[in-house]
Amino acid sequence: MILSDRTGGHTEGIYPKVLEEISLLNPDFVVTVGDHIEGYGEDFERVNAEWDTLLAMLDTIDAPVYMTPGNHDIWSDESEAVYIERTGQKPHYSFDHGSTHFVVLDVSRIETSAEFPEGQLAWLRADLEAAQSADAIYVFFHKPLWAGTLTVGSPDTLHEVLVEYGVDAVFNGHLHHYFSVNYDGVDYTVMGSSGGHMYRSATEPVARGEFFQFGWVTVDAEGYELAVIDVGGIYPREIVTTDDVAEIERIEGELVGLSALYVNEAELIDTTVRVSVVNAGDEPIENLLKWEVPEGWMVTPAVADLVVAPGEAKEMEFSVMNTGPLYPVPRVSCAYPMTNGMKVDVDMPLDVTRTVGAPRMVEAPTIDGVVGEGEWEGAEPATVLYPPYDAEVDGSTEFRFAHDDENLYLSAVCYDPEMSELTANVEEHDGAVYGEDCVGFFFAPDWEDMVVYQIYFNPLGTAFDQRITFDENMYYTADREWDGHYEVAVQRTEHYWSTEVRVPMEDVQGDVVANPNWGLNFRRKQSRTDSACDWQIPIDYDPGTFGELQFEE
Repeated sequence: MILSDRTGGHTEGIYPKVLEEISLLNPDFVVTVGDHIEGYGEDFERVNAEWDTLLAMLDTIDAPVYMTPGNHDIWSDESEAVYIERTGQKPHYSFDHGSTHFVVLDVSRIETSAEFPEGQLAWLRADLEAAQSADAIYVFFHKPLWAGTLTVGSPDTLHEVLVEYGVDAVFNGHLHHYFSVNYDGVDYTVMGSSGGHMYRSATEPVARGEFFQFGWVTVDAEGYELAVIDVGGIYPREIVTTDDVAEIERIEGELVGLSALYVNEAELIDTTVRVSVVNAGDEPIENLLKWEVPEGWMVTPAVADLVVAPGEAKEMEFSVMNTGPLYPVPRVSCAYPMTNGMKVDVDMPLDVTRTVGAPRMVEAPTIDGVVGEGEWEGAEPATVLYPPYDAEVDGSTEFRFAHDDENLYLSAVCYDPEMSELTANVEEHDGAVYGEDCVGFFFAPDWEDMVVYQIYFNPLGTAFDQRITFDENMYYTADREWDGHYEVAVQRTEHYWSTEVRVPMEDVQGDVVANPNWGLNFRRKQSRTDSACDWQIPIDYDPGTFGELQFEE
């Protein structure tokens, strides 16, 4: 494990967090790259107090820690003596772990490779000569002196020694931002800050390598791998408990709510929606409600203060207008405090429930595949559909619904400029109709029963159907043994294919008197474009995602 600069204007709370995450990874040992204390000056009472703080933090790691001196650790002869006394380590030294050799150098009081002390260089040569039987050699020193020489093509004596003796990699700190390069077979890596001051407030910190970090190094017979770990991304096993999950479900299901918006295809949207928030905690909620508003929508206000006292409920109204596509819909979000001290980001889409009418037919339409307007009079077509993926269906579609006392009537007209490429080969009931050109329907005749009937028809009139039920955890079971008794007719023309279907109400346990509003979704799939278009987005078995089929008298 590589632990980088703590100081140089340390940021409170970061270094302890780094040590906590390192401990969770249980390394064999840790090597630092310098700047452990703020240091400097002649007040060694303060300096020793800083070492007290640092060493107490390092004691939380259950692994050996090998330290590299930085310019904040050693800046004078007296500070060097304190460093040796407090760390128990010399400023430059080496050690072995298994068949790997590690070297720590002291560059705390020099600024260039040309200043590298001759005595330390001679020691380094002798140390590396004695380590030639090692499988790999890694070198650590604080300041990346090579950045002022190798990057501009200037000679560098220290680098020449490292190349001569086959050093595999060098690790540095000091600059508080990460970068790496290879020169002449030697990997050079500058580790970013593990708590020291950031010199920029980067909007894209990863692009600059300027984020709080530490290094996880694995070594094997093939070499080494370095993973640069962004602080804050490693958690203990109990970071989320079942109690936390239950609390989040309650927050999203009960404590934060959004009123439904019912939308008829023919009507413009200009209405009001309400967001409700109940504070079930002991501390006040002081937050913002923020709307993400896609093109074609307007929500006013887009941002609102959310202040809810403990035990209280608050309801806020927002004006909503739409002058463009229905999807994607606006989303509202807020941060809700949990009892464990964390916050959960609640992010909810506008609850848009599309509606379509099914008029009562005095005279049932003739099921012949020809969708005559006279027979379907009063059944307004649903034509505005949306692709769930990037690919779109080529051609428009018209769906209609109607009913009488005993039957539900369905029709679909699917326009296609390439009718000759229509895919329709499945003739066996419950075959893979859904993989061909087809239309599909999802009905939930009773919202509370949580039973869904899925029915697909291809251009041959072949049906695929199943009955879907849910348990208390919303896991579903699909019963393909269930079959409806349909009267189906299809038609193909030069420009479109169409189907008409009669579905007996008793097949789907439908009762339009007891339940005049059914859950509904429907779609068209097109094989040659590998695409679909759906009425209610997202399309799912869950009736909670459905629109509404409204039976009209």
